[in-house]
Amino acid sequence: MKELIERLKKKDEAAFKEVMTMFKHQVFNYLHLMLGNRELAEELTQDTFVKVYFKAGSMKTEYLKAWIFKIATNLARSEFRKRKIKKLLSLSDVNNIHYSYEPNMENEIVLDQMLSALPEKYRIPVIMKDIDEFSFEEMAEILKKPVGTVKSLVFRGHQQMKNLYGRQPALQNGGIYG
Repeated sequence: MKELIERLKKKDEAAFKEVMTMFKHQVFNYLHLMLGNRELAEELTQDTFVKVYFKAGSMKTEYLKAWIFKIATNLARSEFRKRKIKKLLSLSDVNNIHYSYEPNMENEIVLDQMLSALPEKYRIPVIMKDIDEFSFEEMAEILKKPVGTVKSLVFRGHQQMKNLYGRQPALQNGGIYG
């Protein structure tokens, strides 16, 4: 990985393509879950990799994935501020959805809706931890927060999910947040 980072810093196009291949889908999925908008997620994914290419020379970390996700997170936060993105569904709409976890397209949509109901300060850490499987240390670096704060944000996000959706029988019996 260190060799790849060094090549990327030197603007080696093959290294850049390799990095895009490694992380493009993960970044897109992360942004799509955060924003709830496929087109905007595609646009910000492209913007993320443009920044990766042009800022690679100034990268001061060995954690390439964390650095890329930090760029994506900052772009998403800028979009939240610019567009004041609204939640996809109201909480009453989401509470009326009957949910049992089986990996299929319908449940992925419900998960997207559940995550969209969380405030941004909890949604980002929950997605990073539960879906993208970042360590707390990587998350702390990306979010520029102490590890303890990141753990607290994930815990509180999970608590909100349980409080909002705990009445769903499947969620109480071992669903995603049960």
